[in-house]
Amino acid sequence: MQAGDFFVSKNKYFNIYYKKQNLKLVQQLVIDCDGFLARVCNKYGLKKPEKPIDVYINPDYKFKNEAFPFNLQIAGAYFPDKKIIVLKTTKPFDSDFTSDIFIVFKHEVMHAIIDLNRLKIPLWLNEGLAVFNSRGFSLWDGRELLGINKKKFRQYLKPQSFHNPVNAPISYSLACGLVSYMESYGIDTMSKFFKNLQKGYDFKTAFFAAFGIDFNFFLLMFRDDFLSRYTMFNLIISFKGLGGVIFFLSIIIIFIRYFRNKKRIKKMVEDEKNSQIEPYVEQCEESENKE
Repeated sequence: MQAGDFFVSKNKYFNIYYKKQNLKLVQQLVIDCDGFLARVCNKYGLKKPEKPIDVYINPDYKFKNEAFPFNLQIAGAYFPDKKIIVLKTTKPFDSDFTSDIFIVFKHEVMHAIIDLNRLKIPLWLNEGLAVFNSRGFSLWDGRELLGINKKKFRQYLKPQSFHNPVNAPISYSLACGLVSYMESYGIDTMSKFFKNLQKGYDFKTAFFAAFGIDFNFFLLMFRDDFLSRYTMFNLIISFKGLGGVIFFLSIIIIFIRYFRNKKRIKKMVEDEKNSQIEPYVEQCEESENKE
């Protein structure tokens, strides 16, 4: 890609290159692009880039073997060798999927931050941090993972699983869930973990030094403790879950009342018709008797 083929929007942490038809999209993107990067770096105690990261919005770019975790109109990738981010779509960008580009952009920015801070972490953690900080871990992610055989968790964390279109959605959700559980130990613990990695510790040593438990045990705790929060029973007794259940039951009650009222009105109409017909029938019978 030649920078001369694009317009450019220069910001503190990003140079965003774009085609003329994408001007409105870029205007929305630049509102919080610097703010997002600063918040994430401050959150984890990571360094901000010394020079702006080049971002290309290029609808014509072709990715190879892309198994993106979201069903969105936009795809993206960060290229560590070139230190650039590329965002693309097969359709013209418009306001209908502005939210999509924010998710994809934040996802790739997280990859860039990890690379620029030279964090040597497994692919699942790299992707988990990207997903968690771009869209978060949802109730539906937790419910989905409950249906996965616990013995297959490690299989879904293998690098090849993230490139398999069939396994990728589960792998990304699982990685995101693990990051969510890691953050439940406190942001300071996460920061300490990253500092340990930057000191040259291997993953398991850095993890144990920060979290105080072996990673294998942590994985067991994730399955038996964290995911248990997403069982129907725990969702019902939790405040947040109870609100959702009440809302769901309210919708059911509304539908039941609607159909009951519909039947009642139908019966009233039929009764009204019958009440009008009966006097006429009686008059006819009386006239026939007189004759």
